[in-house]
Amino acid sequence: MVTEFQFLIASFPFLAFTAGFLALKLGQALYDC
Repeated sequence: MVTEFQFLIASFPFLAFTAGFLALKLGQALYDC
């Protein structure tokens, strides 16, 4: 349990960065159109 919780905390910044990057690319695509 503890290891899974630590893994979740460790991977959260990466997931947040990926989500933000995809949102930014989507926003740029809509803006270009």
